[in-house]
Amino acid sequence: MASKPTCLVCQKEMVRGFMTDIGHTIHTPRWCEGEPQHRTLTGAATHMQYREGLPVIAYRCPECEALRLYAPSAE
Repeated sequence: MASKPTCLVCQKEMVRGFMTDIGHTIHTPRWCEGEPQHRTLTGAATHMQYREGLPVIAYRCPECEALRLYAPSAE
């Protein structure tokens, strides 16, 4: 993952953020700028799956609004 990803369409620097997770509801996930303030276990994942899973980092292009998702093995 590049330290400052650029949009594949616009070539603009992308803004770092994250996707929300609200579990078993019909709501659409939302992109939020910055770092999450806390992490909670929601949805159908077991505690082990959650611990072994990777956090997703989402970058958003301010120009065309495209998202690029990364799941780095170490932050």
